[in-house]
Amino acid sequence: MKLFGVAAPTTGSGKTSITLAILSRLRNATAFKIGPDYIDGGLSSAITGNMTWNIDRWIQGKAYSQVIPAASQKYDFGVVEGVMGLRDSGSPVDLSTYFYFRKFRIPYILVVDVSRMAESAYYLARGFLGPLSLGVILNKYGSERHLEMVSRPFREHGIRILGAVPGNKEFAIPERHLGLHTASEMTGLREKAAAMSIHIDMGFLDELPDRQFIIPSYHQPKSTGKSIWVAQDKAFNFYYADSLTSLEGMGTLNYFSPIAGEYPEDPDLVYFGGGYPELYPGELSRNDKLRRIIADFSESHGNIIAECGGLMYLEKDMETDQGVFPMAGIFQGRVRKNSRLTLGYTKLQAREDTLLFRKGEIAMGHEFHYSTIEDQGKKALHNIIGKGIDGDDGLVLRNTFGSYSHFSLSRYSRRLRKALDI
Repeated sequence: MKLFGVAAPTTGSGKTSITLAILSRLRNATAFKIGPDYIDGGLSSAITGNMTWNIDRWIQGKAYSQVIPAASQKYDFGVVEGVMGLRDSGSPVDLSTYFYFRKFRIPYILVVDVSRMAESAYYLARGFLGPLSLGVILNKYGSERHLEMVSRPFREHGIRILGAVPGNKEFAIPERHLGLHTASEMTGLREKAAAMSIHIDMGFLDELPDRQFIIPSYHQPKSTGKSIWVAQDKAFNFYYADSLTSLEGMGTLNYFSPIAGEYPEDPDLVYFGGGYPELYPGELSRNDKLRRIIADFSESHGNIIAECGGLMYLEKDMETDQGVFPMAGIFQGRVRKNSRLTLGYTKLQAREDTLLFRKGEIAMGHEFHYSTIEDQGKKALHNIIGKGIDGDDGLVLRNTFGSYSHFSLSRYSRRLRKALDI
């Protein structure tokens, strides 16, 4: 697999747009996303038609080092999109893009937003260039004269310019207070990426070696015939690829859309991931059959995992600007949409056994939401790092587990397999 990365000096430079543009020119490619971001991964998956794999040693533990080798046998190209600026971490543990690039010896393209600079762009960029850098893409230039001013110092200092993309509003990916729009909410994404790609010289691919990785020695257990149902639509679409792959080793994955009125049939496990349920409260509330099925399944000790948006759906009701809407009602709290962002890594300790964790175990996750939950129910996790629900998390009722934190299920699959009697 030919492997390379896309990084930038600062967040907001256009890494995602450039990554999508490059992917639109590749065949049999996959993307990797450094960090816990789901949205960028969904966008790149929409371009490649393949899973995008998150790489995050906080959430995945030592298994992070197996993600690229495990995927390398299936694809001809792998594009690794960085997070924030190249050297940014914001954590006592080095979680920067550069850490992963150095760990896996990933050569990278530096995307430089030149919209507010001329010659200074070079002097900003040179601190982020080094032995692993392939060159730069100059993004959001204003005119040909502006581009010439920006380009000259790079040429004079022998820095390869792999592309120059004009600051065209048509190339922008729409945003809102929740972040970028998800792939399922956008039209014309492929066309937009292809239009950007004509400004990029793909010749650098010919110089990349075909990397060979040592395949992880662990054995993925064969499917056991369990029926696993995953909520997948505009309301629920935040999933880690390694979580879904782990579930595939436990049974047959089936997908259903709550907002389209669909529901699981004879499940052994139902998984509600994160997403934006607060944008679709009416559609979710109107699916009476699903709400009854989920409540009955929980009452009969069926296995349910719900993360963030999934937890919001399992509460009694949800209050938004449109009113108060009944949800599944397994838990008896109220969700309130707000404009304050809760974002960051979490570290939690289990107070009791759950579907995923043993009592006393430390769990590592991530939270991202614009909502609050008022719920006095029993919580199985205590936040050492992170907010959760007033410092605790992990609502538990019978075999139903819901948390504000997102987790890599592959890291905790042994406990889940036992709960499923596998």
